[in-house]
Amino acid sequence: MIPKIKDAYPSKAQYIIGEPVRIDVELYNPLQHEVQILLTTKLMSTNRVLEKQSQEVVIDRNATLIYRVEFAPLYEAFQGYGVDFQLVEPGMESEPFSTAFDVVSNWRQSPRYGFLSDFHSREAGDVKDVALLNKLHINLVQFYDWMYRHDDLVAPEEEFTDLMGRELSLKVVKEKIALCHAYGMKAMAYGAIYASSKAFYERHPDWALYYSNGKVVDFIDIFSIMNISEESPWHRHIIGEYKKAIELVDFDGIHMDTYGYPKSGISRLGGVEKVERLEEQFPVLIENTRQELSRSKEDVGLIFNNVGNWPVNTVAAAAQDAVYIEVWNPYERYHHIQQIIAWAKQFGNGKPIILAAYLKPFRLESLETIDKANTAALLLSAVIFSHGGYHLLLGEHNGVLTQGYYVDYSVASETFMREIRNYYDFMVRYVHLLHDPSLRDVSMTHVEGDNLEYVFSDASYSTYGEPDKVWTIVRENEKYKLINFVNLSNNAEDYWNEGKNRPTVMENLTVHIQVNEKVRAVFTASPDINMGRPLDLEYSLEEGERGYVLSVTVPALYQWSMLVVEHETN
Repeated sequence: MIPKIKDAYPSKAQYIIGEPVRIDVELYNPLQHEVQILLTTKLMSTNRVLEKQSQEVVIDRNATLIYRVEFAPLYEAFQGYGVDFQLVEPGMESEPFSTAFDVVSNWRQSPRYGFLSDFHSREAGDVKDVALLNKLHINLVQFYDWMYRHDDLVAPEEEFTDLMGRELSLKVVKEKIALCHAYGMKAMAYGAIYASSKAFYERHPDWALYYSNGKVVDFIDIFSIMNISEESPWHRHIIGEYKKAIELVDFDGIHMDTYGYPKSGISRLGGVEKVERLEEQFPVLIENTRQELSRSKEDVGLIFNNVGNWPVNTVAAAAQDAVYIEVWNPYERYHHIQQIIAWAKQFGNGKPIILAAYLKPFRLESLETIDKANTAALLLSAVIFSHGGYHLLLGEHNGVLTQGYYVDYSVASETFMREIRNYYDFMVRYVHLLHDPSLRDVSMTHVEGDNLEYVFSDASYSTYGEPDKVWTIVRENEKYKLINFVNLSNNAEDYWNEGKNRPTVMENLTVHIQVNEKVRAVFTASPDINMGRPLDLEYSLEEGERGYVLSVTVPALYQWSMLVVEHETN
C-alpha cells in the first residue's frame, strides 16, 4: 500500500475571467505512520503545459487530507484547462490523477445543466447534493417543482405541500440557492408557462385554452392549460409569478417549461372564440418575460423548453440564453441527435444547445444488466458532446433522469459516477474545442464516396451513426481539424434510449487527412483513457495526388476518442 490521490475537483463549477482558480485534492495515506510526500501539478491547455508546481505535503497516518492547489487568475475567456496530479517519493510514483476547469466571461458561453428536486425540510443542512453537481462542473441548476402552485409559485408559508402531494420547505429552497451561488452556479426556477391548478381555472375560466370540442385543455388530469397570448391576463400573471421567484427567493432565472401540447387551441376572452397558435406566441412571452425580469436582476437567465424539438424555428432566436430541447420520439436514433443539434444551431444564432435526453434504461434495467444503462449514458454523452451540445441528465445524489418528472430520478452507482465524471471532465477540459461555434461539421461532405479529405481504415466506419460501426464526426475550421470517434460496435441497433453493450475495443485506427496548412501539433485524448490526458502522436506527411496527406494512428478506442490536428495560423 502507498499513498494515493482519491479525488480532485475545482472549488467552483466554472471560473469567470480574473478569478483565482482553486483545486482541491483528496490525498489518502493508508499506512500506519505519517508520510511526507511530493505532490506535482501540471496546468494544461489542450496538449501544452502552462505551469508546473511541486508541494511537499504531510499526511497523517491512515488519514485523508484535502490539499488546495491554487493558480493565478486566467484571462482567456471560453477556455478549458486540465490539471494533472501525481504523488512522488524516491522509488515510487502514484497513479496520475486529473481534473478540469474552464474560464469564461459569462456562464452563457458554456451552460452545463443539472437538476435539484428534493426540498423537504429534512434536506436542511445537506450540502452533498450541490457539492456533487460542482464535481460534475454543473454551472446551471434547474430547481424542479420547488414551488407552491404552478399559478402561485412562492409559498405563503415556509412549510407547504405542492399539487403532487409532496411536502416541501421554502427555507430549504433558499438554502440550496445560496449553496449554488457559493459554487458559482446559477439557480433556475422551474415554472411552466401555462399550467394552473383546477381551482385557479375555475376562478378564471375565460383565461384558459380550450379544445375544439369545448373542453378545457388538461394535463395529467391535474393542471388546466391557460391562454398565454399577450391579450390574455394570464400572460402578465405568469410573468408576475416569475418576478416573485426572482425577487423573493433569489433565483437567477426561469426555466420556462412546456408540455409539447397543445400546439394550438381556442381562447374565449370576452366571450369571443379565437384560434391561438402557440408557436407564434412563445417568442412574445419570452421577450416580455426577459424585459420584466431584467428590471429585477441584471444577469437574469431564461431557458425555454422546446418539447420534441418544437417549435425551435420560431423560438431559437428569441431572448433566451440557450436552445433547450427535450428529446422524445420519433427522435429515437443516434443520428436524430445530430439532426436536432444541427437544426438548433441553424436557428439559434450561436446560442449553446442543451438537450434533455432522458435515459429510461436506468429505470428499467435490472442489477444484472445495469452496465447496459451505464454504457448507454456514456455513448449518448459522447454523441451530444462531439456535436457541440450539452446534456441535461444528472443531478442530486447520483441522480439520473429517466423521464420528464424529475422527482422520480434513478440513482446511479459510484462506479458509473466516476466514469461519467471523466466524461464531464473531458468535455470541460476541451470545451473550447468541442463547443467552438466556428467548427463546421463536414462529416457528410468530406468523408467516404468520392471524398478523400478524410480517409479512415482498420475498422468499419459510419458518418451518420449506424449500429455496429465507429461513428466518425468530423468538424474543422482554419485552426483545427477535430475528429471524434464514437464506438457503436457490438450493438445491433442504434436506438439511443435503449441499453447498450460495451463496444468492442478498437486498436490502431489509421487516419489519412489532406492538409494545406502547416501542422503545429497532432494529439489524441479520450475520457476512457488516462482520465482525458492528451497524448501527442507521431505522424507522417506525404505527397499524394491531391496534395499533402497527413497519416496518423489512433492507438485505442473504447467508447469515445478524439483526434486533434492543430494548424499554424497567421
